[in-house]
Amino acid sequence: MSTDADTWKINYLPTEGGRHTGELAVSDDGVRFESLYESSNKTIVKAIFLDVASFTAAGGHTVYRYSNDETATVELPASEIAGVKATKSRLMKRAVVTMTNGEEFEFDYGLLSVKNLVAAIESIAGQ
Repeated sequence: MSTDADTWKINYLPTEGGRHTGELAVSDDGVRFESLYESSNKTIVKAIFLDVASFTAAGGHTVYRYSNDETATVELPASEIAGVKATKSRLMKRAVVTMTNGEEFEFDYGLLSVKNLVAAIESIAGQ
């Protein structure tokens, strides 16, 4: 990904459960989230991020999530982003990114507005 990016400190909420606090960057290449720390159950993290082969085997889709022993990363190529929308869960504001294969990635920004984040992702989606 290019180095000229807008960044947010935010939480990634995998569909399998858990919460990862980290930095999300939006650049012309796409969206990249890198965890600073896992803020829920560590067992869930390993289940989500260790089995890279299963993503490749399941329909040959691009692997969006991966990790090593130190960090967990989500990379969403701009060309594969179908859309993004702002949502709310009680008072918590979230941005949900949908990929062309239908997979969704949810980012929770707490009480802060996701308007600028959604606009940044919309500007690069489908490139």
